Amino acid sequence: MGKWVFMNLILLLVSEISLADYFDTNRSQKIFGIYLTDSSQIDEIYTHSNAFGFSPQTAEEITEYLDANKNGLLPVIRINHLLLNKEKGLYHHSVKKIIRAIEKSNANNQEILFLMDEPLWTIRGECQQRNKVAACTDISNKYIQTLDTLRKAGQKLRKRFPGSGVMHIEAWAELAIQKRTYPNDNVIMLDDTEYLGFDCYGDIEFCGSQDDGYRHQVDYATWVWDVMQAMESRNPINRKLFLVPGTFLADGHFDEVDTVLRQMEFYAWALQLSDKIGGFGAFLWGDMIENGRYFTGARNIHSVANLLALIAQYYGIKK
Repeated sequence: MGKWVFMNLILLLVSEISLADYFDTNRSQKIFGIYLTDSSQIDEIYTHSNAFGFSPQTAEEITEYLDANKNGLLPVIRINHLLLNKEKGLYHHSVKKIIRAIEKSNANNQEILFLMDEPLWTIRGECQQRNKVAACTDISNKYIQTLDTLRKAGQKLRKRFPGSGVMHIEAWAELAIQKRTYPNDNVIMLDDTEYLGFDCYGDIEFCGSQDDGYRHQVDYATWVWDVMQAMESRNPINRKLFLVPGTFLADGHFDEVDTVLRQMEFYAWALQLSDKIGGFGAFLWGDMIENGRYFTGARNIHSVANLLALIAQYYGIKK
């Protein structure tokens, strides 16, 4: 009897340690946040958000954003661009600068999600646009090195900040190319993540491009859902699907406000369909310029900003 009690105790402790390594996705509220372009915008979205996302250009900006978060919103920090070795066209897993930046902030013990934003699409770009041989080789090997590197980075961050987590949002085009190349396989995504999703900004029923095809956005979501379920069957950590609607105007994405509103409305409806859909992260709040293209964010589109607040109120987020 003593032997079995001891074994059960060990299994219980191991189980608790394993669970403690991951972000708690069983939350009283679904995550509802907006991607920001300046730390001063945190106060602007506080009334209709419980989270915010940002992409620091340097590790020092992480400290700035975290210190500006006076109301305890969940920070979602895009980090994979800080891990890219452009000489090789691959990622590295040194997260020392990220850790130091968080340690310098007032949010050292706060929950944090670390976002891997289109990491596989980035490697594909390193291969196709910058002719990086190592990146091309990794694509041929189904991203085995990239996945291993990002997995190690996440593990280091979780070890230093227990209870923190990782999110993987992949570009629709990357998923479409994978499905064309390996039609009978699940799409490739980082397995050591609590939240998985995709982004496709455009018509909800006809999103994509002439080169890679146009699909209903449910098709992309289904691909992510299927791989998420497969990952859960192998290693259950209560993964959730994360929705990323566009909330901006920009040439080549959203040319009309009505198209933006339709995508937002569809995603708001989808958010309540399952407890396995864990969050809604709108892109974006402030204006920005990316690759010479101007993006007008939700804060400067009255109807879009109002709809964000209304959706948040419906889901009990509004304070």
